[in-house]
Amino acid sequence: MTLSAVQLAEKQLDAYNNHDLDLFCSCFSDDVEVELLVEGDQLMQGMTAFREAYADRFSHPDLHAKLLNRIAVGRVVIDEEEVTGLGDDVLHVMAIYEMEHGVIKKVRFERASSK
Repeated sequence: MTLSAVQLAEKQLDAYNNHDLDLFCSCFSDDVEVELLVEGDQLMQGMTAFREAYADRFSHPDLHAKLLNRIAVGRVVIDEEEVTGLGDDVLHVMAIYEMEHGVIKKVRFERASSK
């Protein structure tokens, strides 16, 4: 059974908050692309780089993303989140997830520190 875009966004968020790297990565395509929204800078491409980046992130025991708002249209989900546990700052994050063939194909982020 293929998850809806909203179910997939929820599954990856739950895995993120549980620091479950395998489950988290299973929500994304092998050729996942991650970039910054405004600058367009590519942060990573492909599962190897993605897994390494999130293995490092999940090493922070207090890491947590609180969902503030979610908008879903078709195969796109936009989450507004508050991320804590990566230091003293609270990150205000907007993540745009593009789904394709039952997995997340592309993620674009915009983030700001709100200490």
